[in-house]
Amino acid sequence: MGAHSRDSSITITDVSTSPRNENDQGQDQEPKLISLPEMRYQTGYVWFIFVSSLDIMLTWLILSKGGSEVNPVAKVVIDSWGLLGAIGFKFALALFVIVTCEIIGRKRDRLGRNLIIFAIGISAVPVVWSLFLLARNWLGS
Repeated sequence: MGAHSRDSSITITDVSTSPRNENDQGQDQEPKLISLPEMRYQTGYVWFIFVSSLDIMLTWLILSKGGSEVNPVAKVVIDSWGLLGAIGFKFALALFVIVTCEIIGRKRDRLGRNLIIFAIGISAVPVVWSLFLLARNWLGS
């Protein structure tokens, strides 16, 4: 990947600093900044983050319409730190779940996969309930 400027003699190119071996066959030998294996359940994590985001958005919508938070831990977080606290709390929990799935999944693949599926299902329950409450309120108005 290179960048060239039309009016300058400076050229920036991506060049490997490590020498190439004849057996490399074009593979990049430069070590990466952080060398981590690929995440195991990426699609599950996307769904988990999506459902968690919906939970925050729908909860905030219900609270703005006069509703109340039924989760006592989330209620303390929201009362103390507001929306930013709720977002931080939710995504700290999400990060914990994802890291746990990765650690468990490296030893026991099926258990790690089932854990993220379970997390998606559990996270979807308040989303479905919130949608029900909003629909009932909207239709009742």
